[in-house]
Amino acid sequence: MPPKRTAEELHALSHPRSKRSYKETNWVRLPGLTRNLPADRQTRAIQAIKKLDSEPLLRQDIQWQVLDDIFADRSFRFTAPVDRSAPPADPIYLNFDQLYLEAILSSMKTTQNIRTKLISNPEFAINYCKICLLVNVGRINTTLAFYPNMRTALRTYHPVPSLQTEKVSQSEMSDAPRIKGALKAAMLDWEVNNVPTTLREVAARAASGEIRHGPPTTVIEAIFLLFNEAGWISEKYFPDGFDLWDIFFPSDMPSQPRARALLSLLHHVLENKSFLDDFDAPSGMPRTLNPPIQLQRDLPAGAPRENVDPPHELAFAAEMKAVRDGVVKTVPAIQKKEEEAREKMKQQAEKEQGLQAGGDAPAKRAASAVRAKASFARQQHRAEMAGQTPEILPPGWRNETWNHSVPQKSGLNVTWLNIKQDLLSNRDPDYDSDEEGSWPYDTLLRRATLTTLNPATGKRESARNFKEFDEWVRRRESGYVSPKEELDDGMDDLDGGASDMGDAE
Repeated sequence: MPPKRTAEELHALSHPRSKRSYKETNWVRLPGLTRNLPADRQTRAIQAIKKLDSEPLLRQDIQWQVLDDIFADRSFRFTAPVDRSAPPADPIYLNFDQLYLEAILSSMKTTQNIRTKLISNPEFAINYCKICLLVNVGRINTTLAFYPNMRTALRTYHPVPSLQTEKVSQSEMSDAPRIKGALKAAMLDWEVNNVPTTLREVAARAASGEIRHGPPTTVIEAIFLLFNEAGWISEKYFPDGFDLWDIFFPSDMPSQPRARALLSLLHHVLENKSFLDDFDAPSGMPRTLNPPIQLQRDLPAGAPRENVDPPHELAFAAEMKAVRDGVVKTVPAIQKKEEEAREKMKQQAEKEQGLQAGGDAPAKRAASAVRAKASFARQQHRAEMAGQTPEILPPGWRNETWNHSVPQKSGLNVTWLNIKQDLLSNRDPDYDSDEEGSWPYDTLLRRATLTTLNPATGKRESARNFKEFDEWVRRRESGYVSPKEELDDGMDDLDGGASDMGDAE
């Protein structure tokens, strides 16, 4: 089990430029964050929605009630962004839905068509903003699209009945890659070449006094950073047994407290000038927000169930699935990808059933099937990691007669001469390309431990251990050109001459 990390260590690991990836930082088991979480959630993060093509994203999948409570809230007010060159004036305050829509409209990659419809159609605007928020927090990744006539196999189509409630959203919802591109391009006018990369930078800007009016960054960028540094945020502000992922992870938790938790965090980041003090507070001491985050595991007794899909939305999902099936029949690549996805999901389900039943037979069968289908490169990598010598020699080398300094039967002599020539020519022996250039110095340093089979000993050794190595170096330094290189140069000259003659004609 990994050692407990302090809040400051989690924040340092969450830095986007850290050598540790976001997934490695936030998806590992963190004892300090998970000691009181349910067993089935102690290792998960806000995993993106994964479904087969044409399967709908239902209200439970997207936690529709949480989204609705976030955009319907009127208890938090945020300062509207203003031009820094504008003269001082009284601040303008916006609700969250207004602030988020303003950020999308200000994005450099929001098309004029979408911008016009966002302004003229309030229902489409709120649906579009909810989809954007799901992309913003990571619940929807860039492999999803929302129009049924999509014909690429790189993405999957999914209707979202609860957010495609009118004609514009059914036809103009775009796809996740374009939406994320627009979100990434949403920035303040003075952030074009100076976008903050950590929450500490945002806090430092707010406390520096450089920003006299307006927020230190956009609400979209603040959400990106919150979920990039989810470990530190959960350790610092959430009550014991809860974390930031609880806000959007599918569950039966009451939606209103989760919506207020996100809004309280955003208000603290964007409006609190003393946010920087949170980074200097002693580790292990949680901070209390105003209002504090108060989450509940279960709905109150007698409360109606949330995120229930009405019949007309289920009917719309079935209709769109029928439309999509007609499109998929004309694209073989999508059909093949669907078959692979179904097989993968079947294997995953068998593995989970085996774990729940307490047995590991399905898991072993799945693992053996994966090993049986593993590529040659993957098998060699596993053998190397297990301490075995990779099998990379030409066929027939086991029957070779090692009485000669150079093998005679298996064709290994040709391979050996080619490798020697590559070493003399300062080329990479791992590649066979006419355009291969000389190795740069840093590559030479990395290749210092390159090993090749020594015909004299039958063992893989560094080229420096070969008896011919010193002679190779001496010839190379004296300007020696091998017959093969002379032949290659001669052929180049002939080709050039023929080309010149052809031009002359």
